[in-house]
Amino acid sequence: MTALTQVREMCLSNRFSLSELPLVDVYIAREMARRGDHDGAITLMRTATDALCSAGQLLSFGISATCVLVETLLERGGEDDVAEAQAAVDRLAREPGDDMDIRNITLLRLRALLARARTDNVVYRDLAERYRAMATELGFEGHIAWAEAMP
Repeated sequence: MTALTQVREMCLSNRFSLSELPLVDVYIAREMARRGDHDGAITLMRTATDALCSAGQLLSFGISATCVLVETLLERGGEDDVAEAQAAVDRLAREPGDDMDIRNITLLRLRALLARARTDNVVYRDLAERYRAMATELGFEGHIAWAEAMP
C-alpha cells in the first residue's frame, strides 16, 4: 500500500482531515495515469477537482489539482481533452485572486501548455518566455525548472 493510499484510508476513517481527500485523490490519480490508466485517472481527478471547487478550495488545493488535471488531459491528447483542459484553466482564471502570484504563474504555464498542445508555436513561445521571466522574477525555483524544461 502506498503512502497516499494510506493517507486516503486515514481520511475515510476520520484519522486525518477529510478536507484533504480530494487532493490526495488527485495525486493517486496522477500515479494511475503514469501507469497507463489515463481514463480512470482523469475521472478521479475530475471528481476531486470539482469537489475542491465546490468546497471553495480552488485557490488553495485547487491550483495544484487543476495543474495535474490539465497536464494529464494534455498527455492523453484527444481533441476533447484539450477542450476540457481549456475549461479547467478558464475555471481557475475566473476565480478572484488577480494579486496571487502562484495563481497567475500557474495560469501562464497552463496556457503555454495548451498553446503547445494546439501546435500554436507563436503563442506557445510567447507564453513560455513570459512564464520563464515571471518564474525568474518571483524566484520560484520549481517554476524556474519547469520553464527551463519547456522547449
